[in-house]
Amino acid sequence: MVISFGLYQSLSSIYLFLPPMLGVLFFCFMKALQKEDVAKLLLVLALLLVFEAEKDFLLFSSLVYFTFIYRFVIPRLRIMILCEVCLRIIFIMLAYLGYILFSYILAEVLWVELPSIDWHIFYYMFIEFFLVLGI
Repeated sequence: MVISFGLYQSLSSIYLFLPPMLGVLFFCFMKALQKEDVAKLLLVLALLLVFEAEKDFLLFSSLVYFTFIYRFVIPRLRIMILCEVCLRIIFIMLAYLGYILFSYILAEVLWVELPSIDWHIFYYMFIEFFLVLGI
């Protein structure tokens, strides 16, 4: 699974119409934590490392961001919003836009190169929303 995801990530860097699956990974991360499934959580963590390596993000930055969001933001959102479809849209937006903002802040604090972001993330969010609806 990790090898096939690594190949998919490589293809998504070449073919920009393939989404990098960050929103799907975030959703799987939350599901694994909710069900307390350690095996699935370790698989998602391995896939996040592949994602970070392929897209040139800082090591473990997605893990830190996802853990922070899952611990502090998601419980409050679940209390405020009862619509499950609305929550999934917000989760995908949090995964992409929040992670990009987190990466920019991290890059400024650590004085490293800023990650390259383009307008395709809106297309990716749109596609991954439909993928997450099926999960």
